[in-house]
Amino acid sequence: MKETNRSIVMCSLMIGTFLTAIEGTVVGTAMPKIIGDLRGIGIMDWVFSIFMLTSAVTVPLFGKLADLLGRKVIFNVGVLVFLLGSVCCGLSESMGELIVFRGVQGIGAGAVMTLSTTIIGDIYPQRQRAGMFGLIGLIWGIAGLFGPLVGGFFVDVLSWHWIFFINIPFGLISTMLLSVGLRDDVRKKNAVLDLSGALTFTFSMMALLLAIQWAGESGRWLSALPLASFAAFMLFLIGFAVAERRAADPLIPFAVLKQPVVWLTNAIALLAAAVLIGNDIYLPMWLQGLLGDSATASGFVLTPMSLAWMFGSFVSGRLLARRGAKVGILIGTVLILSGSVRLALLQPNDSRPLLYVMTAILGFGFGITMTLTTICVQSAAPLSMRGAATASNQFFRSIGQTLGAAVFGMIFNIQVAGYDSLPGELAALIQSSAASTGAFRALRQALQAGIHHVFMLIALLALLSLLLALLLPGRKRRLERVE
Repeated sequence: MKETNRSIVMCSLMIGTFLTAIEGTVVGTAMPKIIGDLRGIGIMDWVFSIFMLTSAVTVPLFGKLADLLGRKVIFNVGVLVFLLGSVCCGLSESMGELIVFRGVQGIGAGAVMTLSTTIIGDIYPQRQRAGMFGLIGLIWGIAGLFGPLVGGFFVDVLSWHWIFFINIPFGLISTMLLSVGLRDDVRKKNAVLDLSGALTFTFSMMALLLAIQWAGESGRWLSALPLASFAAFMLFLIGFAVAERRAADPLIPFAVLKQPVVWLTNAIALLAAAVLIGNDIYLPMWLQGLLGDSATASGFVLTPMSLAWMFGSFVSGRLLARRGAKVGILIGTVLILSGSVRLALLQPNDSRPLLYVMTAILGFGFGITMTLTTICVQSAAPLSMRGAATASNQFFRSIGQTLGAAVFGMIFNIQVAGYDSLPGELAALIQSSAASTGAFRALRQALQAGIHHVFMLIALLALLSLLLALLLPGRKRRLERVE
Protein backbone atom coordinates (compact mmCIF):
# COMPACT_ATOMS: atom_id res chain seq x y z
CA MET A 1 0.00 0.00 0.00
CA LYS A 2 1.21 3.49 -0.85
CA GLU A 3 2.28 5.66 2.06
CA THR A 4 -0.30 8.31 1.09
CA ASN A 5 -3.09 5.75 1.32
CA ARG A 6 -1.80 4.56 4.68
CA SER A 7 -1.90 8.11 6.00
CA ILE A 8 -5.47 8.57 4.75
CA VAL A 9 -6.55 5.30 6.39
CA MET A 10 -4.85 6.23 9.68
CA CYS A 11 -6.66 9.58 9.70
CA SER A 12 -9.95 7.72 9.25
CA LEU A 13 -9.15 5.27 12.05
CA MET A 14 -8.07 8.04 14.41
CA ILE A 15 -11.29 10.01 13.81
CA GLY A 16 -13.42 6.89 14.31
CA THR A 17 -11.52 5.98 17.47
CA PHE A 18 -11.87 9.50 18.83
CA LEU A 19 -15.66 9.39 18.36
CA THR A 20 -16.04 6.17 20.34
CA ALA A 21 -13.43 7.11 22.97
CA ILE A 22 -14.76 10.57 23.81
CA GLU A 23 -18.39 9.49 24.09
CA GLY A 24 -18.10 8.19 27.65
CA THR A 25 -16.50 11.30 29.14
CA VAL A 26 -18.74 13.68 27.19
CA VAL A 27 -21.91 11.91 28.34
CA GLY A 28 -20.62 11.78 31.91
CA THR A 29 -20.16 15.55 31.94
CA ALA A 30 -23.61 16.16 30.51
CA MET A 31 -25.41 13.60 32.69
CA PRO A 32 -26.63 16.06 35.38
CA LYS A 33 -28.38 18.13 32.71
CA ILE A 34 -29.73 15.00 30.98
CA ILE A 35 -31.20 13.78 34.27
CA GLY A 36 -32.78 17.19 34.80
CA ASP A 37 -34.56 16.95 31.44
CA LEU A 38 -35.34 13.23 31.19
CA ARG A 39 -35.51 12.22 34.88
CA GLY A 40 -34.80 8.54 35.56
CA ILE A 41 -31.93 8.97 38.03
CA GLY A 42 -32.51 5.43 39.32
CA ILE A 43 -31.49 3.89 35.98
CA MET A 44 -28.90 6.42 34.82
CA ASP A 45 -26.02 3.95 35.34
CA TRP A 46 -27.35 1.94 32.43
CA VAL A 47 -26.61 4.84 30.09
CA PHE A 48 -22.95 3.87 30.53
CA SER A 49 -23.33 0.14 31.21
CA ILE A 50 -25.36 -0.67 28.10
CA PHE A 51 -22.76 1.02 25.87
CA MET A 52 -20.00 -1.10 27.42
CA LEU A 53 -22.06 -4.31 27.26
CA THR A 54 -23.11 -4.07 23.61
CA SER A 55 -19.68 -2.96 22.42
CA ALA A 56 -18.01 -5.88 24.22
CA VAL A 57 -20.48 -8.54 23.02
CA THR A 58 -20.37 -7.52 19.35
CA VAL A 59 -16.57 -7.37 19.09
CA PRO A 60 -16.05 -11.04 18.08
CA LEU A 61 -18.96 -10.92 15.63
CA PHE A 62 -17.58 -7.89 13.81
CA GLY A 63 -14.10 -9.42 13.80
CA LYS A 64 -15.44 -12.48 12.00
CA LEU A 65 -17.54 -10.42 9.60
CA ALA A 66 -14.44 -8.41 8.72
CA ASP A 67 -12.67 -11.63 7.75
CA LEU A 68 -15.62 -12.67 5.59
CA LEU A 69 -16.77 -9.40 4.02
CA GLY A 70 -13.75 -7.14 4.26
CA ARG A 71 -12.47 -4.51 6.68
CA LYS A 72 -13.76 -1.48 4.82
CA VAL A 73 -17.42 -2.41 4.66
CA ILE A 74 -17.63 -3.55 8.31
CA PHE A 75 -15.79 -0.47 9.63
CA ASN A 76 -18.07 1.83 7.65
CA VAL A 77 -21.18 -0.07 8.75
CA GLY A 78 -19.97 0.24 12.35
CA VAL A 79 -19.52 4.00 12.03
CA LEU A 80 -22.96 4.40 10.43
CA VAL A 81 -24.61 2.33 13.19
CA PHE A 82 -22.79 4.49 15.75
CA LEU A 83 -24.09 7.64 14.02
CA LEU A 84 -27.64 6.23 13.89
CA GLY A 85 -27.45 5.60 17.62
CA SER A 86 -26.07 9.10 18.15
CA VAL A 87 -28.95 10.76 16.28
CA CYS A 88 -31.53 8.71 18.19
CA CYS A 89 -29.80 9.51 21.50
CA GLY A 90 -29.98 13.21 20.71
CA LEU A 91 -33.71 12.89 19.96
CA SER A 92 -34.50 10.82 23.08
CA GLU A 93 -37.43 11.99 25.19
CA SER A 94 -37.00 9.63 28.13
CA MET A 95 -34.17 7.92 30.01
CA GLY A 96 -35.40 4.55 28.76
CA GLU A 97 -35.10 5.66 25.13
CA LEU A 98 -31.64 7.07 25.77
CA ILE A 99 -30.49 3.75 27.26
CA VAL A 100 -31.79 1.77 24.26
CA PHE A 101 -30.11 4.05 21.75
CA ARG A 102 -26.87 4.09 23.74
CA GLY A 103 -26.93 0.33 23.21
CA VAL A 104 -27.12 0.96 19.45
CA GLN A 105 -24.16 3.30 19.76
CA GLY A 106 -22.25 0.59 21.59
CA ILE A 107 -22.86 -1.89 18.77
CA GLY A 108 -21.27 0.51 16.30
CA ALA A 109 -18.42 1.24 18.70
CA GLY A 110 -17.66 -2.49 18.90
CA ALA A 111 -17.01 -2.55 15.15
CA VAL A 112 -14.91 0.61 15.17
CA MET A 113 -12.69 -0.52 18.07
CA THR A 114 -12.09 -3.97 16.57
CA LEU A 115 -11.53 -2.90 12.99
CA SER A 116 -9.15 -0.07 13.91
CA THR A 117 -6.56 -2.47 15.33
CA THR A 118 -7.25 -5.10 12.65
CA ILE A 119 -6.71 -2.66 9.78
CA ILE A 120 -3.47 -1.42 11.33
CA GLY A 121 -2.33 -5.06 11.49
CA ASP A 122 -3.14 -5.42 7.78
CA ILE A 123 -1.52 -2.32 6.34
CA TYR A 124 1.59 -1.91 8.51
CA PRO A 125 4.49 -4.34 8.92
CA GLN A 126 5.19 -5.64 12.39
CA ARG A 127 7.93 -3.15 13.31
CA GLN A 128 5.79 -0.12 12.41
CA ARG A 129 2.61 -1.46 13.96
CA ALA A 130 3.52 -0.58 17.54
CA GLY A 131 3.95 3.08 16.64
CA MET A 132 0.52 3.18 15.01
CA PHE A 133 -1.03 1.60 18.08
CA GLY A 134 0.72 4.37 20.01
CA LEU A 135 -1.16 6.95 17.96
CA ILE A 136 -4.44 5.17 18.69
CA GLY A 137 -3.51 5.18 22.38
CA LEU A 138 -2.80 8.92 22.15
CA ILE A 139 -6.30 9.44 20.73
CA TRP A 140 -7.78 7.72 23.78
CA GLY A 141 -5.70 9.98 26.01
CA ILE A 142 -6.79 13.12 24.16
CA ALA A 143 -10.40 12.00 24.38
CA GLY A 144 -10.06 11.54 28.12
CA LEU A 145 -8.59 15.03 28.52
CA PHE A 146 -10.92 17.00 26.29
CA GLY A 147 -14.13 15.02 26.75
CA PRO A 148 -15.23 16.91 29.88
CA LEU A 149 -14.39 20.25 28.24
CA VAL A 150 -16.33 19.41 25.08
CA GLY A 151 -19.29 18.11 27.08
CA GLY A 152 -19.31 21.16 29.31
CA PHE A 153 -19.19 23.52 26.32
CA PHE A 154 -22.17 21.98 24.55
CA VAL A 155 -24.22 21.76 27.73
CA ASP A 156 -23.52 25.37 28.70
CA VAL A 157 -23.66 27.02 25.27
CA LEU A 158 -26.13 24.87 23.29
CA SER A 159 -27.83 21.83 24.84
CA TRP A 160 -26.95 18.27 25.82
CA HIS A 161 -28.52 17.00 22.57
CA TRP A 162 -25.54 18.37 20.63
CA ILE A 163 -23.05 16.06 22.34
CA PHE A 164 -24.62 13.36 20.13
CA PHE A 165 -25.38 15.38 16.98
CA ILE A 166 -21.78 16.63 16.68
CA ASN A 167 -20.68 13.07 15.89
CA ILE A 168 -22.39 13.11 12.50
CA PRO A 169 -19.96 15.21 10.39
CA PHE A 170 -16.86 13.58 11.87
CA GLY A 171 -18.28 10.08 11.41
CA LEU A 172 -19.08 10.76 7.76
CA ILE A 173 -15.57 12.14 7.18
CA SER A 174 -14.13 8.95 8.71
CA THR A 175 -16.11 6.69 6.37
CA MET A 176 -15.21 8.76 3.31
CA LEU A 177 -11.49 8.72 4.11
CA LEU A 178 -11.46 4.96 4.63
CA SER A 179 -13.41 4.39 1.41
CA VAL A 180 -10.81 6.39 -0.51
CA GLY A 181 -7.67 5.08 1.18
CA LEU A 182 -8.26 1.38 1.86
CA ARG A 183 -8.37 -1.39 -0.71
CA ASP A 184 -9.86 -4.59 0.65
CA ASP A 185 -8.61 -8.07 -0.21
CA VAL A 186 -11.51 -10.35 0.72
CA ARG A 187 -10.38 -13.94 0.39
CA LYS A 188 -13.49 -15.83 1.55
CA LYS A 189 -15.89 -14.90 -1.22
CA ASN A 190 -18.25 -17.86 -0.71
CA ALA A 191 -17.97 -18.19 3.06
CA VAL A 192 -21.15 -18.18 5.15
CA LEU A 193 -21.41 -16.63 8.59
CA ASP A 194 -21.85 -19.14 11.40
CA LEU A 195 -25.21 -17.64 12.38
CA SER A 196 -26.10 -20.16 15.10
CA GLY A 197 -22.67 -19.73 16.65
CA ALA A 198 -22.97 -15.94 16.44
CA LEU A 199 -26.38 -15.89 18.15
CA THR A 200 -25.53 -18.34 20.93
CA PHE A 201 -22.22 -16.58 21.58
CA THR A 202 -23.89 -13.15 21.69
CA PHE A 203 -26.62 -14.30 24.07
CA SER A 204 -24.15 -16.15 26.32
CA MET A 205 -21.79 -13.19 26.63
CA MET A 206 -24.66 -10.74 27.14
CA ALA A 207 -25.98 -12.94 29.95
CA LEU A 208 -22.52 -13.14 31.53
CA LEU A 209 -21.92 -9.39 31.36
CA LEU A 210 -25.40 -8.63 32.70
CA ALA A 211 -24.79 -11.02 35.60
CA ILE A 212 -21.51 -9.24 36.38
CA GLN A 213 -23.18 -5.84 36.09
CA TRP A 214 -26.11 -6.72 38.35
CA ALA A 215 -23.92 -8.44 40.90
CA GLY A 216 -21.57 -5.46 40.98
CA GLU A 217 -24.44 -3.01 41.47
CA SER A 218 -26.07 -4.93 44.30
CA GLY A 219 -22.95 -6.48 45.85
CA ARG A 220 -24.90 -9.76 46.10
CA TRP A 221 -23.56 -12.37 43.69
CA LEU A 222 -26.05 -15.00 44.92
CA SER A 223 -29.20 -12.94 44.41
CA ALA A 224 -31.88 -13.89 41.88
CA LEU A 225 -30.91 -11.76 38.88
CA PRO A 226 -27.17 -12.62 38.80
CA LEU A 227 -27.87 -16.33 39.36
CA ALA A 228 -30.49 -16.45 36.59
CA SER A 229 -28.11 -14.65 34.24
CA PHE A 230 -25.25 -17.02 35.07
CA ALA A 231 -27.56 -19.96 34.37
CA ALA A 232 -28.53 -18.46 31.00
CA PHE A 233 -24.86 -17.89 30.27
CA MET A 234 -24.07 -21.58 30.85
CA LEU A 235 -26.97 -22.79 28.69
CA PHE A 236 -26.11 -20.54 25.75
CA LEU A 237 -22.41 -21.36 26.14
CA ILE A 238 -23.20 -25.07 25.78
CA GLY A 239 -25.28 -24.25 22.73
CA PHE A 240 -22.40 -22.24 21.31
CA ALA A 241 -19.97 -25.16 21.81
CA VAL A 242 -22.34 -27.51 19.98
CA ALA A 243 -22.82 -25.01 17.14
CA GLU A 244 -19.08 -24.48 16.71
CA ARG A 245 -18.41 -28.22 16.43
CA ARG A 246 -20.89 -28.46 13.58
CA ALA A 247 -19.94 -25.23 11.76
CA ALA A 248 -17.91 -25.39 8.57
CA ASP A 249 -16.38 -21.97 9.33
CA PRO A 250 -16.64 -21.36 13.11
CA LEU A 251 -17.11 -17.88 14.55
CA ILE A 252 -14.18 -18.24 16.95
CA PRO A 253 -10.81 -19.44 15.53
CA PHE A 254 -10.09 -21.99 18.24
CA ALA A 255 -7.14 -23.35 16.26
CA VAL A 256 -5.48 -19.97 16.79
CA LEU A 257 -6.77 -19.23 20.30
CA LYS A 258 -5.49 -22.49 21.77
CA GLN A 259 -1.89 -21.59 20.88
CA PRO A 260 0.00 -20.81 24.13
CA VAL A 261 1.19 -17.41 22.94
CA VAL A 262 -2.39 -16.39 22.08
CA TRP A 263 -4.30 -17.53 25.16
CA LEU A 264 -1.55 -16.34 27.47
CA THR A 265 -1.39 -12.87 25.92
CA ASN A 266 -5.20 -12.63 25.95
CA ALA A 267 -5.22 -13.58 29.63
CA ILE A 268 -2.53 -10.95 30.34
CA ALA A 269 -4.60 -8.36 28.44
CA LEU A 270 -7.67 -9.27 30.55
CA LEU A 271 -5.78 -8.77 33.83
CA ALA A 272 -4.10 -5.57 32.64
CA ALA A 273 -7.49 -4.17 31.57
CA ALA A 274 -8.88 -4.89 35.04
CA VAL A 275 -5.90 -3.09 36.62
CA LEU A 276 -6.46 -0.17 34.24
CA ILE A 277 -10.17 0.31 35.02
CA GLY A 278 -9.45 0.10 38.76
CA ASN A 279 -6.96 2.95 38.54
CA ASP A 280 -9.23 5.00 36.27
CA ILE A 281 -12.08 4.81 38.80
CA TYR A 282 -10.37 4.93 42.19
CA LEU A 283 -7.35 7.20 41.74
CA PRO A 284 -9.54 10.29 41.11
CA MET A 285 -11.73 9.19 44.01
CA TRP A 286 -8.63 9.10 46.26
CA LEU A 287 -7.78 12.68 45.36
CA GLN A 288 -11.35 13.92 45.81
CA GLY A 289 -12.24 11.96 48.92
CA LEU A 290 -8.98 12.20 50.86
CA LEU A 291 -7.05 15.17 49.48
CA GLY A 292 -9.94 17.52 48.70
CA ASP A 293 -9.23 18.04 44.99
CA SER A 294 -12.03 19.07 42.67
CA ALA A 295 -13.43 16.61 40.14
CA THR A 296 -11.59 18.36 37.30
CA ALA A 297 -8.25 18.49 39.13
CA SER A 298 -8.50 14.87 40.26
CA GLY A 299 -9.14 13.77 36.68
CA PHE A 300 -5.78 15.15 35.61
CA VAL A 301 -4.00 12.52 37.73
CA LEU A 302 -4.60 10.19 34.78
CA THR A 303 -2.98 12.53 32.26
CA PRO A 304 0.57 11.18 32.81
CA MET A 305 -0.80 7.69 32.25
CA SER A 306 -2.23 8.62 28.85
CA LEU A 307 0.96 10.34 27.71
CA ALA A 308 3.24 7.58 28.97
CA TRP A 309 1.01 4.98 27.30
CA MET A 310 1.82 6.52 23.92
CA PHE A 311 5.56 6.42 24.56
CA GLY A 312 5.29 2.86 25.83
CA SER A 313 3.63 1.84 22.56
CA PHE A 314 6.50 3.31 20.55
CA VAL A 315 9.11 1.67 22.78
CA SER A 316 7.36 -1.70 22.47
CA GLY A 317 8.23 -1.79 18.78
CA ARG A 318 11.94 -1.54 19.56
CA LEU A 319 11.68 -4.12 22.32
CA LEU A 320 9.91 -6.51 19.97
CA ALA A 321 12.57 -6.13 17.30
CA ARG A 322 15.57 -6.38 19.63
CA ARG A 323 14.49 -8.61 22.50
CA GLY A 324 11.34 -10.41 21.40
CA ALA A 325 7.75 -10.34 22.59
CA LYS A 326 8.29 -12.19 25.87
CA VAL A 327 10.97 -9.83 27.17
CA GLY A 328 8.89 -6.83 26.15
CA ILE A 329 5.74 -8.09 27.89
CA LEU A 330 7.79 -8.98 30.97
CA ILE A 331 9.12 -5.43 31.15
CA GLY A 332 5.60 -4.02 30.72
CA THR A 333 4.07 -6.22 33.42
CA VAL A 334 6.94 -5.46 35.83
CA LEU A 335 6.23 -1.75 35.39
CA ILE A 336 2.51 -2.31 35.98
CA LEU A 337 3.26 -4.36 39.08
CA SER A 338 5.69 -1.78 40.52
CA GLY A 339 3.19 1.05 40.06
CA SER A 340 0.35 -1.04 41.49
CA VAL A 341 2.31 -2.11 44.57
CA ARG A 342 3.25 1.49 45.36
CA LEU A 343 -0.37 2.59 45.02
CA ALA A 344 -1.41 -0.23 47.36
CA LEU A 345 0.88 1.39 49.96
CA LEU A 346 -0.54 4.87 49.36
CA GLN A 347 -1.20 7.14 52.35
CA PRO A 348 -3.25 10.38 52.50
CA ASN A 349 -0.10 12.40 53.28
CA ASP A 350 1.73 11.20 50.15
CA SER A 351 2.45 14.00 47.71
CA ARG A 352 0.59 14.55 44.46
CA PRO A 353 3.83 14.45 42.39
CA LEU A 354 4.30 10.90 43.64
CA LEU A 355 0.88 10.00 42.24
CA TYR A 356 1.76 11.52 38.89
CA VAL A 357 5.00 9.52 38.78
CA MET A 358 3.17 6.30 39.64
CA THR A 359 0.50 6.84 36.99
CA ALA A 360 3.23 7.58 34.42
CA ILE A 361 4.95 4.30 35.30
CA LEU A 362 1.64 2.48 34.98
CA GLY A 363 0.91 4.13 31.65
CA PHE A 364 4.33 3.22 30.28
CA GLY A 365 3.75 -0.39 31.33
CA PHE A 366 0.26 -0.45 29.82
CA GLY A 367 1.56 0.97 26.56
CA ILE A 368 4.14 -1.80 26.23
CA THR A 369 1.95 -4.64 27.45
CA MET A 370 -1.28 -3.87 25.61
CA THR A 371 0.50 -3.17 22.34
CA LEU A 372 2.58 -6.34 22.40
CA THR A 373 -0.33 -8.58 23.40
CA THR A 374 -2.28 -7.30 20.39
CA ILE A 375 0.68 -7.77 18.05
CA CYS A 376 1.29 -11.30 19.33
CA VAL A 377 -2.31 -12.32 18.72
CA GLN A 378 -2.34 -10.78 15.25
CA SER A 379 0.96 -12.35 14.28
CA ALA A 380 -0.13 -15.83 15.39
CA ALA A 381 -3.13 -15.79 13.02
CA PRO A 382 -3.17 -16.03 9.23
CA LEU A 383 -4.63 -13.06 7.37
CA SER A 384 -7.93 -14.89 6.82
CA MET A 385 -8.41 -15.13 10.62
CA ARG A 386 -6.72 -11.92 11.74
CA GLY A 387 -9.96 -10.02 12.28
CA ALA A 388 -11.39 -12.69 14.57
CA ALA A 389 -8.08 -13.12 16.39
CA THR A 390 -7.72 -9.38 16.98
CA ALA A 391 -11.33 -9.25 18.15
CA SER A 392 -10.57 -11.93 20.74
CA ASN A 393 -7.91 -9.70 22.27
CA GLN A 394 -10.27 -6.72 22.34
CA PHE A 395 -13.02 -8.90 23.82
CA PHE A 396 -10.79 -10.14 26.66
CA ARG A 397 -9.90 -6.54 27.45
CA SER A 398 -13.60 -5.65 27.63
CA ILE A 399 -14.30 -8.63 29.89
CA GLY A 400 -11.40 -7.58 32.12
CA GLN A 401 -12.75 -4.07 32.48
CA THR A 402 -16.33 -5.20 33.09
CA LEU A 403 -15.42 -7.88 35.61
CA GLY A 404 -12.83 -5.65 37.27
CA ALA A 405 -15.23 -2.74 37.70
CA ALA A 406 -17.86 -5.04 39.21
CA VAL A 407 -15.52 -6.78 41.65
CA PHE A 408 -13.75 -3.58 42.69
CA GLY A 409 -17.10 -1.89 43.21
CA MET A 410 -18.29 -4.72 45.41
CA ILE A 411 -15.14 -4.56 47.57
CA PHE A 412 -15.39 -0.78 47.85
CA ASN A 413 -19.09 -0.88 48.70
CA ILE A 414 -18.47 -3.32 51.55
CA GLN A 415 -16.26 -0.71 53.23
CA VAL A 416 -18.68 2.20 52.77
CA ALA A 417 -21.85 0.16 53.35
CA GLY A 418 -22.93 2.40 56.21
CA TYR A 419 -23.28 5.42 53.93
CA ASP A 420 -26.25 5.70 51.60
CA SER A 421 -24.38 8.09 49.30
CA LEU A 422 -21.25 10.18 49.12
CA PRO A 423 -21.52 13.99 49.32
CA GLY A 424 -21.66 15.56 45.87
CA GLU A 425 -19.31 18.45 46.74
CA LEU A 426 -16.77 16.24 48.44
CA ALA A 427 -13.78 18.53 47.86
CA ALA A 428 -15.56 21.59 49.28
CA LEU A 429 -16.72 19.59 52.27
CA ILE A 430 -13.18 18.40 53.04
CA GLN A 431 -11.93 21.98 53.05
CA SER A 432 -14.76 23.20 55.31
CA SER A 433 -15.14 23.04 59.06
CA ALA A 434 -17.34 19.97 58.66
CA ALA A 435 -14.18 17.98 57.92
CA SER A 436 -13.36 18.01 61.61
CA THR A 437 -16.58 16.32 62.69
CA GLY A 438 -16.57 12.73 63.83
CA ALA A 439 -19.06 11.68 61.15
CA PHE A 440 -16.94 13.08 58.38
CA ARG A 441 -13.74 11.55 59.79
CA ALA A 442 -15.52 8.20 59.78
CA LEU A 443 -16.51 8.71 56.14
CA ARG A 444 -12.92 9.49 55.18
CA GLN A 445 -11.69 6.41 57.03
CA ALA A 446 -14.24 4.28 55.19
CA LEU A 447 -13.17 5.78 51.86
CA GLN A 448 -9.51 5.17 52.62
CA ALA A 449 -10.16 1.57 53.65
CA GLY A 450 -12.30 0.88 50.59
CA ILE A 451 -9.83 2.30 48.10
CA HIS A 452 -6.91 0.63 49.90
CA HIS A 453 -8.56 -2.79 49.58
CA VAL A 454 -9.20 -2.15 45.89
CA PHE A 455 -5.55 -1.19 45.32
CA MET A 456 -4.43 -4.34 47.14
CA LEU A 457 -6.48 -6.49 44.77
CA ILE A 458 -5.16 -4.50 41.80
CA ALA A 459 -1.59 -5.27 42.90
CA LEU A 460 -2.47 -8.97 43.15
CA LEU A 461 -3.87 -8.97 39.61
CA ALA A 462 -0.74 -7.19 38.37
CA LEU A 463 1.39 -9.90 40.00
CA LEU A 464 -0.68 -12.60 38.30
CA SER A 465 -0.17 -10.92 34.91
CA LEU A 466 3.59 -10.98 35.49
CA LEU A 467 3.47 -14.70 36.36
CA LEU A 468 1.56 -15.40 33.14
CA ALA A 469 4.15 -13.42 31.18
CA LEU A 470 6.84 -15.74 32.55
CA LEU A 471 4.98 -18.66 30.93
CA LEU A 472 5.13 -17.16 27.44
CA PRO A 473 7.17 -19.13 24.88
CA GLY A 474 10.72 -17.84 25.07
CA ARG A 475 12.17 -19.17 21.85
CA LYS A 476 13.04 -16.64 19.19
CA ARG A 477 10.75 -17.03 16.26
CA ARG A 478 9.32 -14.98 13.48
CA LEU A 479 5.99 -13.68 14.72
CA GLU A 480 4.70 -12.51 11.36
CA ARG A 481 3.15 -15.47 9.57
CA VAL A 482 1.39 -13.68 6.75
CA GLU A 483 2.45 -10.34 5.26
